[in-house]
Amino acid sequence: MDATTKARVKDLLEITSVTHDTVIDALIAVVSQRIESFIDRPLETAARTEEYDIRPRQMVLFLRAYPLTAQGDVASVKIATNWDFAAATAITATDYHVDYSTGALHFNFIPITNYLGNNSATAPNAVQVTYTAGFAANTASMITDYPAVASACETQVIAMWRRRDEPMAKTTKIGDYGSTIEGSVRFLPDVIEALIPYRRQRFGQ
Repeated sequence: MDATTKARVKDLLEITSVTHDTVIDALIAVVSQRIESFIDRPLETAARTEEYDIRPRQMVLFLRAYPLTAQGDVASVKIATNWDFAAATAITATDYHVDYSTGALHFNFIPITNYLGNNSATAPNAVQVTYTAGFAANTASMITDYPAVASACETQVIAMWRRRDEPMAKTTKIGDYGSTIEGSVRFLPDVIEALIPYRRQRFGQ
């Protein structure tokens, strides 16, 4: 899902024609994907099935997508150290609690006390969680509910737009006038500052 719209970017660039719409669409898609990678969270609210590693006596998992809106957004939680989730029975909803704003899923019991007889080994992909979560259902809601993320996307798109012909250029000179551009088109400091609060926290997971 895109973090902003072409119309908003074109307004900021004061572009009224449709000549460059394809390029702007592509830049928005790329930057939106880079934002998801940077914050380690998907933007779109959607149904997801994910598998998580778990250590002996670990009682907290950090879901990849959040926020959630209700406990019922978690459809099922299954534990299977043999990865046979089709045969596993989902634990009851009273056996866990999820923090809406952080995506932390807390168990009310210890899911595994050891793995293959080892009290320190990690059981890979032993917990399966099916749930619905994400920032917003669509781009319009994203802009309304998370304006800082939308603005960060727009700022980076504009930076890439202005350097689209020479993204690695060091010096540009026209006649007697010149300008210097340092480095590649990385996330701008203002963009990073806007996105940092939304980065996924896993605390040792």
